Amino acid sequence: MKIFQRQLLTAGLLATGLSDFVYGAADRASMFRIVVTTDLEQDDLASLIRYLLYTNELDTQGIIYTSSRYHWSGDGNGTKFFLSDREYRSPQWAWRWTGSRTVQDQVLRAYAEIWPNLNNHDPFFPTPDELRALVKVGNIDFEGEMEQDTEGSDLIRSLILNDDPRPLYLQAWGGTNTIARALKSIEEEYSNSSQWSQTQDSVSRKAVILASGFQDETYADYISLRWPDVRVEQLEPGYRTWGYNCDKGQGNTRGLSLGDNVYFTGDWMKAHIQTGPYGRLYRSWLDEQSMPGDAQDIFGSPATASSSSFCQPLEPYAFLSEGDNVVFNPFAQNSTSPNLWVMVPTEKNKAGVDIANYTTDCWAGAVQNDFAARMQLTLTPSYEDANHPPSVSILNGTTVEAPAGTTITLAGNVTDPDSHSVTTSWWQFFEEGTYPGHVIVTEVENDRADITIPADAEAGQTISIILEGTDDGKFPLTRYGRVLIHVK
Repeated sequence: MKIFQRQLLTAGLLATGLSDFVYGAADRASMFRIVVTTDLEQDDLASLIRYLLYTNELDTQGIIYTSSRYHWSGDGNGTKFFLSDREYRSPQWAWRWTGSRTVQDQVLRAYAEIWPNLNNHDPFFPTPDELRALVKVGNIDFEGEMEQDTEGSDLIRSLILNDDPRPLYLQAWGGTNTIARALKSIEEEYSNSSQWSQTQDSVSRKAVILASGFQDETYADYISLRWPDVRVEQLEPGYRTWGYNCDKGQGNTRGLSLGDNVYFTGDWMKAHIQTGPYGRLYRSWLDEQSMPGDAQDIFGSPATASSSSFCQPLEPYAFLSEGDNVVFNPFAQNSTSPNLWVMVPTEKNKAGVDIANYTTDCWAGAVQNDFAARMQLTLTPSYEDANHPPSVSILNGTTVEAPAGTTITLAGNVTDPDSHSVTTSWWQFFEEGTYPGHVIVTEVENDRADITIPADAEAGQTISIILEGTDDGKFPLTRYGRVLIHVK
């Protein structure tokens, strides 16, 4: 994955975060600031079930309902709405809206049941009341509606303008319209004042929009034009890993290229994910569930799913979709002005070979095991009876310098809070380093490695080296350390 910060910001991909994190952060102020905006279709619900199991590592500051081209509530006044090239063919009062109470009435109610167990594993899991206070209704009336301030847009606005210096990662699981409304209200207040230039610069440096595709026109029509310096990451290509898993004559297509298919099968998902009072809310194929108000959520019933021309069902409880997980992993490549970043179509594997979809596929097995281990936390009151991730770091630091033609020794520090055995490996991360060739990595005892800097490496080039550690728990947990070698 092309890097903007080589730490995974995702509920799903924190499993493979390049850090030495073990449950128990120093303080919430050191975490990433996150706001989730969602139109809460069925795959958003699945993504949210996963996401909340990582809120001990993320400073979640808002969970906001928003509209999209696929889901909008209507204004309640009988106003009909129509845009061409949509799923509907005539003006509608509302479209596939699933309501604005599912998070509070279903998800957080189940979270409250399992929170005491989570708290035993890490006191940084927010309480149900803390999460409930973060749930707001944003701009939901129509696709792209951004004319009115809402509780959701007001919250985003206040978070952008407050004194917290950390970036604010605005996840768009639906449309970007509630985010756009927050930016519009800032523009309306400051654009005619002497503070406008400073405010615009401050906002552009703080706000980062992580888009699960552009599900309305507010990025193109407003954000890109009026806020061209706001960083926006278009992460729709990640759907190839986390989007709809359909039988199109190939059966379960997830993970086949890397041998991780088992983690997407019905037997594995039902046994390890869709279990317990919280996990049962997760969505999978033919699970006898559906989202209220969404007539096109046909995925839970064999009778309705088999009639779909869009996506034929797999076996019961097989992985269905978590398309919004793509916004959990901000790995992208800058493409155009304005400040829009897109994911690369291929990435080099550990052997240096370009592989399609490797950006997200390569982490899938570790991600799913981490998800299963965290779901076990919801069912396990005792810390001693659960698996927790190893700590993996490189003692040389995050950057070192070395001349071409020399060999340096890197030393790892690997521990496990459960006293599990941890298997380690060192490898070159081609996509991050700027040196284009292969580097000889020789593993030696005690989690060390000798790195030979090629003689043709040029001053200023970089070589990224990863130390990977995986424990031997029932659901093996993987963590990474990383060092960037600067050729001098």
